Amino acid sequence: MFWAYLTEFVLAVVLVGWQYAWPTWLRWGEQPPDLAVVLLVTVGLTRGPLDGCWSGLLTGLMVSTLGRIPLGGLFVSHMGAGTALGLLGRRIFPNRVLVAMAVTATAVVAMNVLELAFLPPPHLGPWVTGTVGQAILSGLMAAPLFAVLRALFNYLPHPGE
Repeated sequence: MFWAYLTEFVLAVVLVGWQYAWPTWLRWGEQPPDLAVVLLVTVGLTRGPLDGCWSGLLTGLMVSTLGRIPLGGLFVSHMGAGTALGLLGRRIFPNRVLVAMAVTATAVVAMNVLELAFLPPPHLGPWVTGTVGQAILSGLMAAPLFAVLRALFNYLPHPGE
């Protein structure tokens, strides 16, 4: 179990760092893809609710460390999404890439709406276009990352082993 959690920690650091280093000319609506949510969806769907909650804690902490979003909204949205996806995992075709893409895009929208309560933007129009762009870009990035991360997580021991 130690190696699984350590691997998730390293992946959270790398993916969130990559998310904030995303080139501006590749952004859609001035938003990079939410790679932390891609990790969160992958862990939740393939590893279960405990690992999903742990991944939500890690990604929320990493995003708040590098970004300007307060911890409260991040922890509520990331840990809640990780736990919910872990509970849904094994029931909604967790090995399908298209499902992971759709769940990632939906999770980005849902988490941004939830974070809206903690940090409302000054103008709603740019927030909507940024959220939609981020959801689409995150869903597209979920395809290759989900395949790679799922293969990596298959080598790690599952909870209870």
